[in-house]
Parts: sequence; structure tokens; C-alpha cells
Amino acid sequence: MAKKTKKNPNLQSKQEESVLPAVEILFKRLLKIMSWVVGICFTLIITLPNFEFSMLDITIKIIFYIGVLTLLIFIVIELFGDHIKTQLSKTISNRTTA
Repeated sequence: MAKKTKKNPNLQSKQEESVLPAVEILFKRLLKIMSWVVGICFTLIITLPNFEFSMLDITIKIIFYIGVLTLLIFIVIELFGDHIKTQLSKTISNRTTA
């Protein structure tokens, strides 16, 4: 049987307090927009080859690169989300106090 680890509740609550509500809203909107961009790009990549027009290959290539780049940025933001939120909170709070 695996040993249960105890998480420090003070550390988690301190991190949640340091994030401003405006940053949390901005972060959620950013992730939502990025997920929609990725979904639309890959849907277009699947459906556009059914149509015939002269710039099809170039269009699909551009849409593919936009989708992949957005997906990679999305992954990085998800992995380091807590650090990004705290840094944004510090930046915004410094600008408002100055």
C-alpha cells in the first residue's frame, strides 16, 4: 500500500491569496481562447481538403502551424500556470501602486 503524503495547507492557501482575481479571470479567458483556436485550427485542417481552391496547401500549412504553436504555448502555460499567475499578480500590483 502506498504511503499517503501530507500537503501543507498553509502553502497552498498562501499561493491562492497571492493571485489577484483579475489575473485569475485573465488567465482563464486566455486558456479558453487558446483552446478554441486549437480546436478551430484542427477542425479546419480536417475539413478544408474537401474543397478545391488554388491556395489550399498553403492555407492548410499556415493553419497547421498556428494550431501547433498555440497548442505548444497552451501546454507551457498549463505546466507553469501557478508561477505565471503569481508573476502576473506581482507585475499588476506593482503597476497599480506606482
